[in-house]
Amino acid sequence: MDLRQLLWWWFGMTPAQNSQKDYKETKNTNIMSKKVLISEQDIINTYSKDEQFSCEKYSEYKKLIKEHPEYGYKKCAKLLGVPQGRTRWWHTKGKKKAIPLALKTVQKLKEAKLIPFAEKHKNSKIIFNMLGVLFGDGGVDQRLNTVAFISSDKMDIDLWQLDFEKIFPFAKDKLQIVEGGEYGHSYNIRCWDRAVIRFFVALGAPVGDKVAVEYSLPRWIFNSSNSVKCSFLDGYLAAEVSVPVFRDDCRPNRNKRFTNFSLGVSKVDSLEQKHRGHLNLFKELCKSVDLTTTPNLRKETCKPTVRKDGQKSYCYRVFFQTTYERVLLFNKNFQLRYARDKKERLEKEVRIAKKHKNKN
Repeated sequence: MDLRQLLWWWFGMTPAQNSQKDYKETKNTNIMSKKVLISEQDIINTYSKDEQFSCEKYSEYKKLIKEHPEYGYKKCAKLLGVPQGRTRWWHTKGKKKAIPLALKTVQKLKEAKLIPFAEKHKNSKIIFNMLGVLFGDGGVDQRLNTVAFISSDKMDIDLWQLDFEKIFPFAKDKLQIVEGGEYGHSYNIRCWDRAVIRFFVALGAPVGDKVAVEYSLPRWIFNSSNSVKCSFLDGYLAAEVSVPVFRDDCRPNRNKRFTNFSLGVSKVDSLEQKHRGHLNLFKELCKSVDLTTTPNLRKETCKPTVRKDGQKSYCYRVFFQTTYERVLLFNKNFQLRYARDKKERLEKEVRIAKKHKNKN
């Protein structure tokens, strides 16, 4: 399957449909800004089938009680085809009244004005930036108990916390910073508020060990504005991009140019083809905001990692074009908000390159 076929498959379109409906950025940005990315149902869909069924029956229960207020919980249970123990708590008055767990999460996010969520949300750029980071240094654990960001720089952690508390003030008391690190000192800022976790899952954040599970970019990102795409990519690149180095070799006949500008993401060997598909979509997303990559997608076969479960994983690299103009454009367009040290090193290399350019 070539890249074009992969994209047709990903967006559920045939070649003929693709010619009529371009998956890239729509011309009508006003319409796209109003498009709902997370609805109440999207949050409910992050829960189990049983919980989704419970929400459906609760909706039917509310309608039934509205039409027949004289009905008791036993009558309702019989008509709805659910256990009496379920409708009994729905029917209870006062503080003991219960609703399905998913609807509690929906209610919490609605009160925080986070659903329905669209591009026009006042904090959308920061949210997309945070989502991008979750594709790299962090993520949601397999059991959906925590959402976390990991960094060796405390200032990056502090910025994440500042952004987090601005967007999710209701979850301040469920936020924790843990110090540690298997390969050196690091900080892990994690939140165990279920509403926050479900919000990011509904938005498309990877769940589980990203090296060992299949995931890809959220579909809606390809129909978003360039501003949204850049906010998302800024987070992803902050986590995974390597800073280009300007080779200022003083020896005769040596090229002076940027090198080592790439993004590396690891994956277990059994998921290689799906991972390549993900990285090709990533390249298409970059291209849509004028961040150009080379045709090469390299698997680092000489450097496998043997995991605790016995599987081998390899790093796959996407390479960015390293012309002087391209690197300067990247530095201009991407702030790398959650990677302060990378941004400082990039600007240092750009200054070196500009200095050399001015000499000639």
